[in-house]
Amino acid sequence: MRTTFIGVGEAFDDNQLNTSLLIETAESSLLLDCGFTAPMGFWKAAAHPLDLQAIYISHFHGDHFFGLPALLMRMKQEGRTAPLTILGQPGVEAVVRQTIELAYPGSLAKASFDLSFMECSAGQNIVLGHMCLGFALSDHPRPCLAIRVDCGDRALFYSGDGGATADTAALAAGADLIIHESFTMDADTPGHGTVDASIDFARRAGARQLALVHIERDVRKYQNDQLQQRISLSQEPHVIVPESGDSITITSREGDNFTSQV
Repeated sequence: MRTTFIGVGEAFDDNQLNTSLLIETAESSLLLDCGFTAPMGFWKAAAHPLDLQAIYISHFHGDHFFGLPALLMRMKQEGRTAPLTILGQPGVEAVVRQTIELAYPGSLAKASFDLSFMECSAGQNIVLGHMCLGFALSDHPRPCLAIRVDCGDRALFYSGDGGATADTAALAAGADLIIHESFTMDADTPGHGTVDASIDFARRAGARQLALVHIERDVRKYQNDQLQQRISLSQEPHVIVPESGDSITITSREGDNFTSQV
């Protein structure tokens, strides 16, 4: 299972694209979130962009789904014909269609591929190709569903936005890779995660690796030394702060194989 960090930034980061993740296996591909700056990163990073099978939207904040019009319209221009599935919380179809219609009126009706929609809810399990998806609500001002992706004996967890909850902790248990929103270093920001809390969350989940994303832009600029020092103190899990375009491949739990390309 290969994870490419299309973007790792928060909503208004001037150096990093919005947090967005491309999950690929030999049989399936899934994009997690697509904010307004994510499409350019997707087209640069995806080896076969028109083969993308599905897009998951964790919640309805612009830095997580406003990139859909640009992404879908370029797919239309590139001649995509295969159907595309968009997953999200109840009402996802109406929200997405309204957003695309506002950006490019009448364009969906002329698209050369069909869109289908799947509604997701906390506690639900969905099979998508060779992936099994599970969901839990995080602590965020707008309802946000964290997601777990299992494929064979490999698993990753992505928090979307928001602090940890008992339900997200249960969902993440045993995941190989945890990707968690970590907006600040250690001060509580209502509805967001912190670096310290994310490390503790991943340790309790038994994860082998933790990727910190959606870090507040000034933390990256002015507190990087402090951030790196905090990371160096973590023995388990292994903690990374990926850049946009980095990737990680989970090859197998057997033999504890884990390839990190960051």
